[in-house]
Amino acid sequence: MQYFGLEGISQASFVLELILTIAATTLFVRLLLAYFKRRDTSRLSHRLVVGVLLLLAAQALRSAHFIASHGGHSNLIQSALNSLMVGLITTTIAVTLAFFYAYGLTRTSIRGKMLLRIVALLPLFAPTMLFGLSLVYMFGNKGIVTSGFFGKLPWLAFDINLYGFNGIVMAETAFTFPPAMMILSVALMHTDARMYEAARSLGAGWLRIFFTVTLPSVKYGLLSAVFVCFTLSFTDFGAPKVVGGRFNVLAVDIYKQVVGQQNFGMGATVSIILLAPTLLAFAADRIVQRRSHAVLTARSVPMAPEPVFWRDLLFGTFCWTTALAVLAVLFTAGLASFVAMWPYSFSHPEIYPKLWTLSNYLFANVGGGGYNAFFTSLRMSAWTAVGGTVVTFASAWLIEKTQGAERLRQAGYLLSITPLALPGLVIGIAYVFFFNRPGFSLPFVSFQIANPFVWLYGTMAILVLSNIIHFYTVSFLTATTALRQLDKEFEVVSESMSVPFYSTFLRVTVPICFPAVIEIAAYYFVSSMATVSAVIFLYTSRLPLASVAVVNMDDAGDTAAAAAMCMLIVGANIAVRLAAEGICWVFNRKTRAWRK
Repeated sequence: MQYFGLEGISQASFVLELILTIAATTLFVRLLLAYFKRRDTSRLSHRLVVGVLLLLAAQALRSAHFIASHGGHSNLIQSALNSLMVGLITTTIAVTLAFFYAYGLTRTSIRGKMLLRIVALLPLFAPTMLFGLSLVYMFGNKGIVTSGFFGKLPWLAFDINLYGFNGIVMAETAFTFPPAMMILSVALMHTDARMYEAARSLGAGWLRIFFTVTLPSVKYGLLSAVFVCFTLSFTDFGAPKVVGGRFNVLAVDIYKQVVGQQNFGMGATVSIILLAPTLLAFAADRIVQRRSHAVLTARSVPMAPEPVFWRDLLFGTFCWTTALAVLAVLFTAGLASFVAMWPYSFSHPEIYPKLWTLSNYLFANVGGGGYNAFFTSLRMSAWTAVGGTVVTFASAWLIEKTQGAERLRQAGYLLSITPLALPGLVIGIAYVFFFNRPGFSLPFVSFQIANPFVWLYGTMAILVLSNIIHFYTVSFLTATTALRQLDKEFEVVSESMSVPFYSTFLRVTVPICFPAVIEIAAYYFVSSMATVSAVIFLYTSRLPLASVAVVNMDDAGDTAAAAAMCMLIVGANIAVRLAAEGICWVFNRKTRAWRK
């Protein structure tokens, strides 16, 4: 047998692989039969995940010869353990910080809640490399803190040994904090005040109320935040690439094997190992969500926090300190992008008298593509926003609002939430193998099938497609939520009046859901601008991208130019976000009377 041109798979491995494949096929067949027999498949959806894991195990066995031959000198097992440790520690820190930050925003009377919420969400607009670059400028060998503010405050100087585990965890914490805070804020807002009144009437103290009322009421949101943070930190590529040093993780190993050594076989093997924990986390999250129940009922009383001086002072201090830390990360990268020669323009002004400059934004004599890469990313993100919004909203409408084919619609919903478990690097390397292959041979027969999609490789279309798939699930769930808020009577009345379905869709459904459509488009644009993992294997010299340019500039030592490119990405994303908010505000103002 051959696997990516490798031979030597043993007979025992082949038999075990065949058993796993048959088991996976059996699960898929049983799931399909459940659909056609009109059984409730909500409790059977885990079979799809189990089947995929069995297929991954079969693929891992096919790669056994490769791992045995190359796993020793590539430190594959150590990288997997390192990635697991980073994911666990980052998840613990990020979820803890996000919980208390969200608690301060929802359960206290601190001042400036709107500003605190905006600051906490700012990292969503930045590529993950920016967090690594900012940490280098603050805690690197010549960083602001490490050098005691360039020798001016030597008594404040200390070294945290940034490069390696410490730096990766710090950068990943900044990266995963915003989504965890968003999830936990929603969970903490939906609380019945009667439960707290009953607990206080029974004489329970604040600590006992916290553990017996607060935590149980948000346990499902808390678990979702844990799974999201673990998946993001375990599969992230940008931050470990910048501050990882000699601390290897799986995501960077894939990049080194594919880009550095053109070793696609090992890259595929590491991708399988990277995918397995994320699929397990995804399956666990779906199981938890299936067991969740409504916290608020029709008789629930919304909770309004009352001012308590010591509590508000404590949480106000914590939230504003955390917000200042987030701003410090963004401000440091922005500051460094305008410095002529970091750090010597500060430490040795007699040698480098010029302090501020705009030359870093000219991208002269640096690799990566400069403004060509930036404008290419803008075009790619715009096409992703337009195409992704149309495909996502149309798919959600077909699944939620059409009649008949119930089993098919349930299968479509299940497949629509599956991309959430796929890391960007895995999508990228899978697209390389699929779209760059001229044909496929059927097993056990000498029959070749031409690949009709090979022309997409190396074009803008494959970049847009990878981004749509990568960010599809969140957009799909947003569209589904908006569509479920519409009364089904719209379709029933339209059908009774013989109004074409497309007319109802364009004249009723889309206008009512217009804010959600704009939200989906903005999400696609911002995510496509900031992502690097999904496109790092798919871009070409004719189509350079801004996020990939940051990686190349950092590799070449042009950190100031890399910081400048990061700030351009942040600026573009904030501008698009503000434009989306403005469009929604104008639309809501124009349609206020109609909506009432």
